[in-house]
Order: sequence, then C-alpha cells, then structure tokens
Amino acid sequence: MLSSGKVFGNYSLLERYLEICQEKKVESLPNSSDIEFVKHIASRGPASLDKFLEELVKRFKYRVDPVCSVKASKEVLNMELAEDQASQLVAVQLAGWTLEIAEALGVIKLKRLS
Repeated sequence: MLSSGKVFGNYSLLERYLEICQEKKVESLPNSSDIEFVKHIASRGPASLDKFLEELVKRFKYRVDPVCSVKASKEVLNMELAEDQASQLVAVQLAGWTLEIAEALGVIKLKRLS
C-alpha cells in the first residue's frame, strides 16, 4: 500500500481490512469518483484536513464491510469493537489514504503538520 504518511503514519488497520476484504471478494478501494469528490471539495475553497476527512468518511462509511472491519480491528488493535465502531475506524483510514492518493495525483496539496 503506497502512502506518504502525511495524513496518518500507520495504516495497518486499513491494510489488514483490505487483505480480509480481498479474501472475501469485497470491494472497498478508493476509485476515480472518490478522487473527483476530493476535487469537488477542494474547488469550494480552502478546506481543513478535518473537513476533507469528515466528508470522505460520510462517503465511505456505507461502503466499508462491517464484518471485515470487526475482524481487522480484532487482529490489529486486539480489540473487539462493535460493527459501527470498527467500520468508522476503517472509514477514517480509508478517507486519509484517499487524500494521500489525491495528492499523489496532483489534485490537492497536503501540508505536513509539525
């Protein structure tokens, strides 16, 4: 998984989630319409990282497989989370990764926080 680490330094939960999804033939990867959505948010003017994440999490929340997210969170975080909690965590990481992809494609510019 290619990431710059500008949004999140550790994507191990998302990585394991995607591995589990691949085994179950569940599709959750960001796609071109997600990148277009990022472009749309950026076109409205400057936006904070929180705003981008909030909008993308809403978009991804219903695409995240709850069973895969519970299994991934149990394996990576050693925690038994409810489906909605596990799905929210995965959706947040998926949103962050999508922003890093959008930056790599030149759609947005992320500033590294010091």
